[in-house]
Amino acid sequence: MADKKEVLALKLYKNGMVVYINENVPYKEVEQNLADKFEQSKNFFRGVKKIGFKGIPLTHEEYESLAEKVSDILNDKVEFWENPETPEQTTEEKVKEAINAREILNRAMSVEAEDEYTKFYKKTLRSGQLLESKGNVVIIGDVNPGAEVEAAGNIFVMGTVKGMVHAGKDGNREAVVIALNLSPTQLRIADLITRSPEGAQKDYLSPELAYIREDKIYIEEFLQKRK
Repeated sequence: MADKKEVLALKLYKNGMVVYINENVPYKEVEQNLADKFEQSKNFFRGVKKIGFKGIPLTHEEYESLAEKVSDILNDKVEFWENPETPEQTTEEKVKEAINAREILNRAMSVEAEDEYTKFYKKTLRSGQLLESKGNVVIIGDVNPGAEVEAAGNIFVMGTVKGMVHAGKDGNREAVVIALNLSPTQLRIADLITRSPEGAQKDYLSPELAYIREDKIYIEEFLQKRK
């Protein structure tokens, strides 16, 4: 049996999710790995409406069966995305995305945190370290696995987040988390919580923004820059 980490790669796009399948993996193994990944990260994947597949050629019925399995796990209808295409964003789409991100940031920055200050930390946070702030926090470095960041306000990371981050810890649902790469073991904003699913990958680099909308945490790219 192939290593589970090599069987599937999941990539989220604005139009839906695409599952990239190892060419040498049989259908039954694809089915089991897909089920495992979605079972492990139900909360993160809730809200996905379409799912498409690339890699090994399967029958239309097999693809639809995989989409139905995902629907059952999430207890929500997920449509099969036939022949998924992920084209480059148009200039108009990029402008709209930037405006949306700016509005979210402006809203977050307009909320007064306790003591109204921002803490700057110019190092990488390593396993076992905890960084707390009564206001906002800016980290110039990474947040490694096992490290934790808690802030009453917003969290900005000029690096990769692989540890635990909690913005708006005193109940501020307007708070946001921003990083050059968001792959946290756990991400919280106020009273809501999510995590990055195993196998979720991007083939390009871009800043990411996490925020609350309609009682869910959303993670979006902005200022997109492809390799």
